[in-house]
Amino acid sequence: MKNMSIRKKVTLYYSLVLVAVTVLVFGVFIITIDLQTNTISKSTLTDAVQNSFDEIESDHSVIEIDDDFDNYYKGVTLLVYSDKGTLIKGSVPSAFTKTVPLSAGHYRTVNISDEKWLVYDLYNTYENGQGIWIRGIYNTDNSSATLRAVILSMLIILPLVLILAILAGRRITGKAFEPVSEITAAAEHINTGKDLSMRIPLGENKDELYYLTETLNSMIERLETAFVAEKQFSSDVSHELKTPMSVILSECELMLRENHEAAEYAESLEIIQKQCRRSMSMIRQLLQLSRTMDKDAVMEKELFDLSSVCSDTLDGFTQAAETKGIHLGSDVQSGIFFTGDQTMMIRAVSNLIANAIKYNDPPGEVLLSLTQQDDHIIIAVKDDGIGISEKDLPNIFNRFYKADRSRTQTDDSFGLGLAMVKWIAEAHGGTVSADSVRGSGSTFTITLNSAGI
Repeated sequence: MKNMSIRKKVTLYYSLVLVAVTVLVFGVFIITIDLQTNTISKSTLTDAVQNSFDEIESDHSVIEIDDDFDNYYKGVTLLVYSDKGTLIKGSVPSAFTKTVPLSAGHYRTVNISDEKWLVYDLYNTYENGQGIWIRGIYNTDNSSATLRAVILSMLIILPLVLILAILAGRRITGKAFEPVSEITAAAEHINTGKDLSMRIPLGENKDELYYLTETLNSMIERLETAFVAEKQFSSDVSHELKTPMSVILSECELMLRENHEAAEYAESLEIIQKQCRRSMSMIRQLLQLSRTMDKDAVMEKELFDLSSVCSDTLDGFTQAAETKGIHLGSDVQSGIFFTGDQTMMIRAVSNLIANAIKYNDPPGEVLLSLTQQDDHIIIAVKDDGIGISEKDLPNIFNRFYKADRSRTQTDDSFGLGLAMVKWIAEAHGGTVSADSVRGSGSTFTITLNSAGI
């Protein structure tokens, strides 16, 4: 049973239940037929005896029996006895040799050899004071023969019907489980990893298998997205590391090829050092991002003053902004508290402010705002810098994506900051969005549920 397929189990259970029900119905039917036959036999016997009195008349001191008196009526043998028990009319069946005393109004069963007889006596007194007995004798083997014929017919017909029902049930079960076979085949194909774009076909009927297939397709879609993302991630990491490694290798080969002045060696070492720091910065950000993927293990939930956090974070960029000639503005609503990971929220706000300063030109302005609207908390960082083009805007929250590719070699950006912001916002049950026009600045907005996480 353990290794049996569900289809075979359902067919087996269906067959067993069908057999049990058939046996039960057959038993009830036989008992009912037997009782009904016995009832009909008694009714027939009673009617035959009672109707026989209509053929007997009393004229003064003489009792007359009509010539058309029928001694055999619907299988019932009728006998007429005097009040003293003397047989007047009729003949006792040859098989019924046993002497049975007359007893008015009682049904009696008499077994003689292998035959079963039903006996019924009735006594009637006439005006002249004389009495007549009429006995009815019914051989129940006639009814038994009918019952046996019915049983035999059922024993022949029911197994055939049962076999046909089981075969039909097996076919119906097979038809019902066809989608399961299709799901299994598609899942096995997908399991090879060769084609994650394949989807399991949905059935026509919206039954349990339809919704199961829909759920599996949704899961496969997420797996495909994750697989493609990881593949792209590996490709991007290789690409980002390739550039500094190439520079380092070129500088090493150049310095080893021939003798150089001390100043040239120092310059080459500075280049190598810069590229190493750039690589270490990217590795550090990648490790930081990978550690935060398991939010349950990383996040430390607490109730904190989000207004103070935003104000303090903005103050931390004062020197960097002044150095670049950027003015920092604040529109922070006081008294807003939030339940979440304070360190992560600081990191998210810091990344947005740092990007706003980095991609802005003097005398630009960066504005940080914090407001609470109904059940939502809105954190917005607005700048009037270079902005983001319409074609780049949908991709800026993807890892390693940089809207301005021309600055890849001149800054330490790896396209991981906004990916971190998105993850932090979603980990807190919120969202992040961006509005920007190329050359007119950008606005990044984090929307959180005021209840926290």
